[in-house]
Amino acid sequence: MLTDRGRLLLLASGVAWGVSRAFGVPELQMGAVAMLVLVGLAVAYTLLASARLTARRGVHPPRLFHDAEGVVEVRLRNNGRFPTAILQVEDTAPTGIADGPRFVLRPLGPDATTSVRYRLHGRHRGRFTLGPLVVRLRDPFGIAARGHRFDVTDEVIVYPPVWRLPSVPLGGSQGSGGEGRPRPLASGDEIANIREYVRGDDLRKVHWRSTAHRGKLMVRQDESRATPQAVIVLDARAGSHRGSGPSSSFEVAVSAAASATYHVSERGYGVRLVTGPLTVAPRAVPWELTLEQLAVLEPDDGSDLDGLWTQLAQGAAGDGLLIAVTTVPEPAELRRMVRAGRSFGTRLAVLVAAGTFAGRRGPAGDADRTADALRIAGWRVTVVSAGDRLDERWRQLLLQDRPVAAGVGR
Repeated sequence: MLTDRGRLLLLASGVAWGVSRAFGVPELQMGAVAMLVLVGLAVAYTLLASARLTARRGVHPPRLFHDAEGVVEVRLRNNGRFPTAILQVEDTAPTGIADGPRFVLRPLGPDATTSVRYRLHGRHRGRFTLGPLVVRLRDPFGIAARGHRFDVTDEVIVYPPVWRLPSVPLGGSQGSGGEGRPRPLASGDEIANIREYVRGDDLRKVHWRSTAHRGKLMVRQDESRATPQAVIVLDARAGSHRGSGPSSSFEVAVSAAASATYHVSERGYGVRLVTGPLTVAPRAVPWELTLEQLAVLEPDDGSDLDGLWTQLAQGAAGDGLLIAVTTVPEPAELRRMVRAGRSFGTRLAVLVAAGTFAGRRGPAGDADRTADALRIAGWRVTVVSAGDRLDERWRQLLLQDRPVAAGVGR
């Protein structure tokens, strides 16, 4: 009930009383009594004031782009028949998006409502929780207080940094195969491909003729030919990245994947984000859901791209447009990457030179050599080193003629 100020005042009252009795100073005795009376009045005021409060919180918007601002509105209502005491409102908010929201409000009358607002700032990507909310009813001098805790919480998601990328002729429309040539359809206008079975596929779509011919379970992949599809592969392997914090190679790769997602979605593509071997067939989702996934993504020690490249080469994620955001692959992985790219009509690669994020410039040369090999295999490639702007590196893709695939990685 008593605040730190109230306890100090009560202690001072006792000391003044003792000194007045020891030295015979009546003025100190009067002061001690006055302080004691003030403490009593503060406690009485706080106890008698209405404490029947309800609180609601609204977040606008609940999803923030990186470095954007939002607003939180906290509404309080006095459901009692008497006015409240002075209200001290404190909401719990992570320092990554808000700076200790705390407010002092005048007493709230019966059946009256009031609201306070504070700003959110999307400084870092992630999922953040607002709440609980604590409201303290106190006297004007801050001597006594009663606290009420409202455990209601709200979630705020901050997207990764999204660069506005220059327009690139993407191609790779739904139903196109490797090297940009139309792929043969199995049967029916809506069947774009026949591929190997992946756990989670509908068994009703098994194509028995192809299964008998190839000796392994094959399924029909039903897609809408009117909607082009894009597969975005993100290298989330913890051991492949260097640096720490927002300037690490992993954060740059996440930002590149988010930017590519937003870029192709604006152009009507359905996006499938994959970071490791597929356990179920991936499905295109709205860009907002993909950015939410990227907002909370962390480096994964168990992530493996080798199996994913093999699955993509078998058509497990369809065809169309492939965008790979990866660190510099080893030669064996590069060969698997090239084979996987042959299943797609258009393939773009953003190679993150992870070594440059640890203060070493040497690995950038490895990235340039890998980029040349991918270009020979029919890819459009750009290399991102520490300090580069993604929009400028992406513009390089505009300047590259579509190369003719050679025999790299066979």
